[in-house]
Amino acid sequence: MELTDYLIPRMGRATRDRLAATVWGDNDMLPELLTLIQSGSKIQRMKGAWVLSGIHAIDSEFLNSHQPFLLQLLRCETIGGVKRELLRCFEGIVLRDEISEQIISITMAWVTDDKQDLAVRYLCYRLLVPLLRPYPELQQELKDQTELYRSKFGRFP
Repeated sequence: MELTDYLIPRMGRATRDRLAATVWGDNDMLPELLTLIQSGSKIQRMKGAWVLSGIHAIDSEFLNSHQPFLLQLLRCETIGGVKRELLRCFEGIVLRDEISEQIISITMAWVTDDKQDLAVRYLCYRLLVPLLRPYPELQQELKDQTELYRSKFGRFP
């Protein structure tokens, strides 16, 4: 099975879920998927990231060993849809301290950046709320940023 045959513009939810289950069940396919997300065409990167978040939905622990690589992808990514799906791979899981700190750093920069897609900002906010519980000063900073954004643009995210 060639992933590139399936990561196409009209790939639907059923295909995505089938691919996610296939890659989840075959560890040899995951490196190919990660490579496509990193350096494939725009469509392959977007659809591949969507498949990756589907794998996370199946088994939230499956991608834990790849979190440093996913963070590297996030830092370099320019496409909002890919950012969104990569961020989803960090939702609802307990993160190691160093991973958590890096996610906080990335998402605090993006949460009210109006150059980011609305969905990216919203996911940043959803990730930050539980991650900032141990850091009251950062909780206040997030609150201040979101209030400033609301005052300028009328709503947040």
